[in-house]
Amino acid sequence: MNTSEPTPSILGTIGKGYDALFGKQWAAWVAGILLAVANILLFAYQKPWSAADGVRNWGDWVFNTVGLADKVIISPYLYSTSLLNFGVIGGAFAAALLAGQFRVQGAPPFELLKGLVGGILMGVGAAMAFGCNIGGFFSATSALSLAGLAMMAGLMIGVYIGLRLLILEVTHLDFAASAPAPGAGKRGILANERNQKVLGMLVLASGLVVALLYDGFDYSVRAGFLLFGLVIGMIMQRSRFCFVKAFREPFLTGDGEMTKAVILAVFIGVLGFSILKWTDLKDWDAQVSSAFWMGSLLGGIVFGVGMSISGGCATGCLWRAGEGQIKLWVAIAAFSLSGALFRGWLEDSGWLMKLGEPVFLPEFMSWKMSIATVLGIMFLWYLLVVWNEAKKRLVVAW
Repeated sequence: MNTSEPTPSILGTIGKGYDALFGKQWAAWVAGILLAVANILLFAYQKPWSAADGVRNWGDWVFNTVGLADKVIISPYLYSTSLLNFGVIGGAFAAALLAGQFRVQGAPPFELLKGLVGGILMGVGAAMAFGCNIGGFFSATSALSLAGLAMMAGLMIGVYIGLRLLILEVTHLDFAASAPAPGAGKRGILANERNQKVLGMLVLASGLVVALLYDGFDYSVRAGFLLFGLVIGMIMQRSRFCFVKAFREPFLTGDGEMTKAVILAVFIGVLGFSILKWTDLKDWDAQVSSAFWMGSLLGGIVFGVGMSISGGCATGCLWRAGEGQIKLWVAIAAFSLSGALFRGWLEDSGWLMKLGEPVFLPEFMSWKMSIATVLGIMFLWYLLVVWNEAKKRLVVAW
């Protein structure tokens, strides 16, 4: 009797691969590794991952367009970080469609107000810290900039304050959150899973075509940033990778899964960035923020409060906007406009030069000690998270 299993068909094998990519959520630690590697490759390519300056570029462009400012800027369709952000939105949009998860999700007025206020605070905080949680913390820490660690401390403080505010909201303003969201429950034509998958493939193909067009017009570097953004957006959507959750969840529920994923990403980023710098493949002062310590710490606090209220950080807002969440589109708009306004005020008032100075650790201690110091801090953070998962001592009482 023939007991051999039937040979799987090519279509069946492709289907299994598709289900593995888009049928279930990716583990946070897998996304942490992929995002760290992508950031290292971006640094080797030209410059590390950032988001805030690209979002602020949109605000500057809006003010120039309506005649309220006359600032010299690079157009959003040519600014590298702007293209990276467009790619993140497009990648998340494609991934959500391919997974059959895209929905235009409305929100009650009070939630939209939170998106607005949170976005304004994030724009202000990012201007002070010379970057958001990506450029100001993740990439800066990977680059052995002391400002990155200062912003990490600020983000923790800000998220704690923001969580306290959310508890007050739930306790005293629960009626606002209970209002039905406009359009809630309406599926629409895109709710058909097959339609979504076809459109998702078209979105990805369109992204590749646009990148080829940039390359054809001798904007090859810009094409690369767009492609990097598409990949990052897909990774974040499929894993639901969230820096807000990484900083907030230990205080909210004690869960440390996302926090440990971020720590892992920083570990890998530090090693990769250090190799590129130590071998002189990249300048030592690259991504060393000039905001240490006041700008990075205070900016981190303000940004932390803002991302807690809005429910998304800079990139978190971008990829969730790609999923169709209206509240995050409001947050992005507020972020871009407030960031442009506040950065302009900092420049005109002279405060931009008073927020801090660049501190690159290997200039004050050896490379080995610098790397060991940053990784040691990350390991202590990991131990704190694991301890809190078991003891729940840092969980805020409701």
